[in-house]
Amino acid sequence: MAGLLSPDSSFYRALNSATDLVILNALTILGCVPVVTAGASLTACARVTADMVREEDDYIVRSWWASFKGNLRQSFGWWLPVLALLVLAVAENWLIGGIRGATLAGALTGLIALGTAIVVGILSWLCPLVAQFDNTVAGHVSSACILAGAHPVRTAANLAVGVAPLAFFLLVPDARGAVAWFAVLIGLSFTGYVHALIEKGPFDRLRRIHPAREARMPRAVDADGVGVGWPASRGLLEAHTPQEAREPS
Repeated sequence: MAGLLSPDSSFYRALNSATDLVILNALTILGCVPVVTAGASLTACARVTADMVREEDDYIVRSWWASFKGNLRQSFGWWLPVLALLVLAVAENWLIGGIRGATLAGALTGLIALGTAIVVGILSWLCPLVAQFDNTVAGHVSSACILAGAHPVRTAANLAVGVAPLAFFLLVPDARGAVAWFAVLIGLSFTGYVHALIEKGPFDRLRRIHPAREARMPRAVDADGVGVGWPASRGLLEAHTPQEAREPS
């Protein structure tokens, strides 16, 4: 028993990580309660989970709060348009219910679902970008679009991880209680952690780019998302300093 509770044991580390995810999930949910601040909250969650995956920071609350404060103002620039698109998708889906003709209604619903999936797929890259690098809103959004397209398998995996709990909730009535508890305890933080694992390779490559090159976006990317032919004009991740240079207050 003493061996299990040793700080160096796998059990202790797993228990510690689970506790961190519960704390992080609670912080993220609280940050999402004022809907307009949800972008900053999700960004802070992405920052902490990226640190957890890289085993770089043990101060969950302090790191989350520092990222939330540091990215709050900029987050409005991309989160409010995303929020508007999501609300529009829900409204359009509701209006489609009144359309006569199953074929047309089904086609329109499919288009809305596809558009929502594209937005969410891009968002799964956008939050970590905003969390880890300094750039303009336009630079972050364009970078996220290119990364999502350069890594279709990873993007699809991100979507699958995010959609799986909702699918279980809707399709398996007996599992709804368990899914609800999962969402309350670690839903957002666990999803962010898995996303950080999925995206670790591409982000590690981006972080290795020397700041003097200003990590500009290539005209093309290879299968690993590594740049092929760097343009002279501005582009992806003008990450003059990765955000870990900021000391949490």
